[in-house]
Amino acid sequence: ERPDAFTLQDVYDTSCARTGVAEIAPALYHTARMRELAPSDEAATAAAAAGLFEHICQHMVSPSLLADDVHRHTASPMDYWLYRENFSFQVAVSIALTYIIASAQRTPAKLAISRASGNISLAELVPMQATPGLIHSAEPVPFRLTPAIQAFVTELGLEGILPFAVHKVVQRLAEREHLLRDFLDLYVRDELIHMPSVRALAAVNPAALAEMCDRNVKLIVHRAAQLAEILPPKDVQDKELSPMQPLIHLMAQAVAPANLAQMDYVWMPWL
Repeated sequence: ERPDAFTLQDVYDTSCARTGVAEIAPALYHTARMRELAPSDEAATAAAAAGLFEHICQHMVSPSLLADDVHRHTASPMDYWLYRENFSFQVAVSIALTYIIASAQRTPAKLAISRASGNISLAELVPMQATPGLIHSAEPVPFRLTPAIQAFVTELGLEGILPFAVHKVVQRLAEREHLLRDFLDLYVRDELIHMPSVRALAAVNPAALAEMCDRNVKLIVHRAAQLAEILPPKDVQDKELSPMQPLIHLMAQAVAPANLAQMDYVWMPWL
């Protein structure tokens, strides 16, 4: 751990202390209002959650929290610009890593940022298992790209640096797929064996564990290829799409308020 590191959670807690607002206020508001609204079906629940998410972002947790915090700690506009640029590239690496290994539980306290450089450290980079033995995330958003990160990176960063940098990171991994697979064979086995049911299965049927590992390695490589995919020029021209449309689609999912509103409040989607 770097002594100068801070987390998104730290930024939020500092803001709450300065304004006198309880850290848990947005979660309590969300829970209380959902009880009052008592939506009758899935569509009504989603609509109510989206409305509450918008209210929290507008009136309780400002999207500019991170940008304001960094601005207070930088000496000049140039330092701020350079810090934001490096942070944007770091976010791109975070997106690539957390998406391909399905590490979706990226709460604010698990993202540490260097005060000096903007470098990001990812704590508890553990993949999710949708079911025992299947590394997959069924969360509404593919990776963390919440309002505070969006506001600091800016719209230009979201449309320029982020997709380009994510693509280049994953492209380099895909170019050495054999090395990636060699690493993933060990990584996936270690992660799967932590599950008691998988460990019990491996004890009586080692071949089943090997097959399970192979299936998950193929899934991870597939997700990496998805981020690195470039559409054929004809599709780009005829359909007026971005060459990196698969990645752009995932980023659109990640920033969509309707999707963020479905995340658990412990994840703090408004931060």
